[in-house]
Amino acid sequence: MTPAYVQRLRCPRCEARLAFDGTLRGAELDTGTLRCRGCGVAWPVQRGLPDLVDGLEIRGFERLIRQVYDLIAPFHDLAVRYVLPLAMFCSEEEGRARYVRRLELEQLHADRGERVNILDVGIGGGGNLPVIARCLSDDVEAEIWGVDFSANMLAQCVRRCRHWKGPPVHLLLGDAHRLPFPDASFDRVLHVGGIATYRDPRRALAEMARVARPDTPIVVVDEQLDPAAARSWYQWLTFKAMTLYELSPHAPVEHLPPDAYDVRVEQASSFFYCLTFRVPRSVRERAAAAGPEVRQP
Repeated sequence: MTPAYVQRLRCPRCEARLAFDGTLRGAELDTGTLRCRGCGVAWPVQRGLPDLVDGLEIRGFERLIRQVYDLIAPFHDLAVRYVLPLAMFCSEEEGRARYVRRLELEQLHADRGERVNILDVGIGGGGNLPVIARCLSDDVEAEIWGVDFSANMLAQCVRRCRHWKGPPVHLLLGDAHRLPFPDASFDRVLHVGGIATYRDPRRALAEMARVARPDTPIVVVDEQLDPAAARSWYQWLTFKAMTLYELSPHAPVEHLPPDAYDVRVEQASSFFYCLTFRVPRSVRERAAAAGPEVRQP
């Protein structure tokens, strides 16, 4: 990320602009801080990655989940590619293709004289990047922004991007409950595999809606057992083992913004739902409708 791209970020606490103070490696950020021009908070930048996660907000179960992802990061993508398909009877590629198509990337056109922007919330190791790139039209110039709250998972994505030949990718540590971007910043928004563990799913969905342009597809994917798979003891037991932390894994339609429309829920695979929705109202009204963030005492 270059200093110019810092202008697209906002302070997670007060939404003011940020200014970089530190050293560069070539034209890219290296080490320093992003200081908020509003509240004055200094957010660290290490090895080129801005850290815009407020550690005081990540507590209890959510902190445990982050520690788990940090621990399994080196093996996560291998498990998704080779182990999970043995249980789902579906390849990684097939599963990703089924939900990425709901982003309707082929309909994107850079008719505003600028690149289109795609946000992957919980980008992890970057497994969605190749599928997104293949679905973009040849005449579209795109930029992909990736946010994750696990430093080790994001490190896996950094390694992937060293050999990446697709659209530019900008990575940062961030909290889905306080996305560090201005309103209506993205032409497409995607989230895969984390919302069931979020401290406040309603707030996170409101944030995804806030940073999406009006009427754009917002795609959310997480665990939900296909009724057909539930008839198989093998798949049922495997799914239960995967989701011990959740009593009833399902698409969180009850937490959608009140004005969400074009809502659809479908199975992307035996173990994962795909929830798609759009929101037309003003971003400020959406944030107000979500109410205050639920915090643990």
